[in-house]
Amino acid sequence: MNYIAVDWGTSNFRAISVREGQVIRSVQDTCGVAKCERDALAEILRQQLLRLEEAWEPSLPVLLCGMIGSNIGLADAGYLTLPLSFSDLLGKGRVLNGILPNPLTLRPGISDPRVNEICRGEEMQLAGAIALTDAHTFAAVGTHSKWMTIDRQQQRVTGLRTLMTGELYQLVLNHSVVGKGLPPQVASASAFSEGVVVAQSVGAQHSDLVSELFRCRGRYIFGKLDPAFAASWLSGLLIGHEILCGHPINASVCFIGSQALLSLYQQASEVLGVSCSTLEAETALIAGLNEVFRHAG
Repeated sequence: MNYIAVDWGTSNFRAISVREGQVIRSVQDTCGVAKCERDALAEILRQQLLRLEEAWEPSLPVLLCGMIGSNIGLADAGYLTLPLSFSDLLGKGRVLNGILPNPLTLRPGISDPRVNEICRGEEMQLAGAIALTDAHTFAAVGTHSKWMTIDRQQQRVTGLRTLMTGELYQLVLNHSVVGKGLPPQVASASAFSEGVVVAQSVGAQHSDLVSELFRCRGRYIFGKLDPAFAASWLSGLLIGHEILCGHPINASVCFIGSQALLSLYQQASEVLGVSCSTLEAETALIAGLNEVFRHAG
């Protein structure tokens, strides 16, 4: 399995050269789809692939996933609708001709119109996680965390839910009164855990998360929280709330993401008593695309 994987989302770009199913070189950039003019996307892709140097060859298939396959990307690859068989998840994408000398394919996203949910990019991480683990519930965590459930007996993806944890964290911390006037922030494991515990009490009391977001400010104003730890407390509150909302009762969850985020989700899960495992996003993505090639025969 020799190919180039491109994970091109709203904010970031990543190209990965794969030989015999293993990563040999990768490049990253902040030229996310939303930051680029649509007419410039093809040229940006060409220039980024050249950064792979000897790991790029014009004969290598290029598989693209993420927002590059949306209506603001190179072309709209559409969505596959849940419930979705594993076979269809790994099926053919949209072939684009005339953009690169390489064979170029856009992977479709997945959707569940029953609950107005859509997802692009994380579906390939899910495909890899299905192959690498025995879990039934998965959460690809980040700006917009995607919680996905599967039925292994029926070989189907059955559920999709988005929780805007990362974006809400950034908005509250950087664009609301809660974050105004704070000193430089210092990571605090104890403040993070305190935030998780508050999220747990919000859920137990059927209380209001929106009120607790503002009370973060009240906590440091009244000296109950070190202002330098406000970001950690807020992160704990939101991640704790996400886990409580997203995971089925008594089920284990496999978190997929960056190592930094995975450590936070592990810590929150320990506080909440939730069984979990972790998988780095790139590992899951490459495993998923390898499965696409195996499926194609």
